[in-house]
Amino acid sequence: MYTWLPPTGNRPFSGHLTLNIILANIVMGLSVFSFGFDNVTYNTIQAMTPFEKRFGYYDKKEKAWDIDATHLAYLNSFPLLVYAVALVLATQIGERYGRRTVLVLMNIICLIGTVVSYTATDFGQILAGRCLVNAHIGMEAWLIPMLQAEIVPAAIRGKMVMLYIFDHQFGAFICSIITSNTSKLKDDMAWKTPLAVGIAFPCIVLLFHWVVPESPRWLLRKGRFDEAVYSLNWLHGSQQDYSAAEEAKLLQESLEESEVKKGTWSDLFRGTNKRRTGIAMVAAAFSILSGNSFSSSYGTVFIKQIGGFDAFTGTLIKKGIVVLGPITNIILIEWIGRRKTFIILGTLAAAALMTMGGLGCVTPLSDSYKKGIVAMTIFFPYARIASFGAMGTLMAAEVPNMHLRDKTAFAAWLTSDFFDFLSSYTMPYLLKAPYANLGSKVGLIYGSFAVCGVIWMFFFLPDLRGKSLEEVNELYEEGVPAWKAHAWKSSNIDSIGNKVTQLENGHIDEFDKLGERSVDGDDIASVEHVQPTKLV
Repeated sequence: MYTWLPPTGNRPFSGHLTLNIILANIVMGLSVFSFGFDNVTYNTIQAMTPFEKRFGYYDKKEKAWDIDATHLAYLNSFPLLVYAVALVLATQIGERYGRRTVLVLMNIICLIGTVVSYTATDFGQILAGRCLVNAHIGMEAWLIPMLQAEIVPAAIRGKMVMLYIFDHQFGAFICSIITSNTSKLKDDMAWKTPLAVGIAFPCIVLLFHWVVPESPRWLLRKGRFDEAVYSLNWLHGSQQDYSAAEEAKLLQESLEESEVKKGTWSDLFRGTNKRRTGIAMVAAAFSILSGNSFSSSYGTVFIKQIGGFDAFTGTLIKKGIVVLGPITNIILIEWIGRRKTFIILGTLAAAALMTMGGLGCVTPLSDSYKKGIVAMTIFFPYARIASFGAMGTLMAAEVPNMHLRDKTAFAAWLTSDFFDFLSSYTMPYLLKAPYANLGSKVGLIYGSFAVCGVIWMFFFLPDLRGKSLEEVNELYEEGVPAWKAHAWKSSNIDSIGNKVTQLENGHIDEFDKLGERSVDGDDIASVEHVQPTKLV
């Protein structure tokens, strides 16, 4: 049996974690760190004067170098078209050849794109480089949250998926420190230096990719039971009394009992899956319509336009505060739940946008009003990433049917990319003269969408904390309303979803009380158990 995984000894760690789960998430996290680092690199260097000299034009009226709105729109929106293509590619490769193949391929693409950008001498080449890097970002968005949700226990799934956002934002913060310093350089090294640093991350991921196991749930869907057992054992085998074969049998039964058998594209909008697909897609839409491009792609450009505050220092402070967003999620999401966390922080995000837009309506803008707008510009991304951003990522990882995980994730991230493209392409025209020249009044537009998003959360956002993906299947098949999701328990104590939840969450005694099962007439005890190899 070929697994790519070494015959390593696993060790139990704190709570539901094992050493191998931690190692796998470190490597995946570094790949996501690269995504955050690269994203901020491109969003920030476009406001640097040497970058404007190299790829822009000299504005005689303003007596300054600049990049016109059209080229700025190309640089920030065209890569999103490549992002969409990358989603298609990742879905097809991931479904056919597995998650690990996508992990390797996307980091090779990232490496090539960063090198192309570093060596760029004209606008076409820097655009091509960013497009390639955005292909990596698209594949990453599809892969990492979904894979994290598939390999960690239900009790910590929310926290581990939030690590995807933390790694992304931490990479963005580190990049902001670098660009804040290099922005003071007067030559091309101002924008080339962060690109050069970014080359290291995909190289490290490619070197250590072997510690990331293939998804056991994907392996079972492909009929590769023995490899699924090996993968589960590699992840969880050091936990006392854990049986990888036992869990694999439960997961296999859940697949066989699902109302969806083939997992075709049309199944996304049939039966209970229509609701699940809708939740994932609407959550993805609001993650962008809540002002994502306003705070990310054009954040530095906007602060520079407002004036009264150094744009790169402002971006550095903003990125440092944004890192606190996923940390807030990690603390609260399994404690007070998804719904309360996202609704409270989503309300704060909407309020920040409305305040920003309201202050921008005052003319002329005094220094105190400018500082107020910049303060909201700095605070808003924290509240948005901890609410709408986290919601879009987590719903795409939690709500899909087991037979439709790849396709539902694709639909959600494609929805996100579609609205990201629209907002990124129109943003410079909304912000700058001689077009709409709305400036911070754009906050009123996105604030309205954020308010709608909070209302949608109240009625449709489920709280799936502590439930295995198989129990989530049963919850939707029962038609449980969103506001009752957390408290719901199957009336059938012998349901597979309930058993998987108990096993994943380490409630061995409770699981044992559920009784013995038979699979095709054979007692579960007859299944071969793969024993973990322990370090001495």
